[in-house]
Amino acid sequence: MDTFLGLVAVGGFICLLLALVMCSYQLRMHKYRQIANELGAQYRSRGLFNSGKIAGTINQRAYTVETEDRGRAGALTTVRMQCVNRGIPLHIHGRFFNPFPNWKYAFTLGDRTERMFFTHLTLQNVGIPLEEKYRVEVQSLFQGFALPNYGFLRNGRLGIDLDSVVFTIGGALRELDMVQQILCVLTGVADRIEVAPVL
Repeated sequence: MDTFLGLVAVGGFICLLLALVMCSYQLRMHKYRQIANELGAQYRSRGLFNSGKIAGTINQRAYTVETEDRGRAGALTTVRMQCVNRGIPLHIHGRFFNPFPNWKYAFTLGDRTERMFFTHLTLQNVGIPLEEKYRVEVQSLFQGFALPNYGFLRNGRLGIDLDSVVFTIGGALRELDMVQQILCVLTGVADRIEVAPVL
């Protein structure tokens, strides 16, 4: 009898945990629907255990907001905006903006050769430190966004690829103001990079 009661207690505890997780996802989905409505965008459901996706356009640029759960590592939210980059790919970590510019956290993509034991190994399409010749252009690109009112930049990563500008931040975005600020920054970066790419 004690074993049966113990199993019922464990089963009840597991059911309670599952219910709490489901409530968390449902609340996040509801919040994403609200944010999508406020932005004039579409909310796309992606199942019971996923936050879903917000997709819309701003200044004739398509964007998406999506949160991915990574188990113990927590959640990552990615905001992606379409952009045509004819220059080099850039990856800027948040510490680049604290203090601005901190060049240890500005990278481009390329091939890097590393020595491993008795041989050399070439890694393709990995982050390599930004060369000195690009620094003036990169600093002018981000000068206006390094202001204190965009403090969220210090907590994420900004990537400029060939076809998009991407901002990734830890956690799930639940505030409309934060999403609007991120979209504002991405729109500004996309406009500037299309007019004056970093070559």
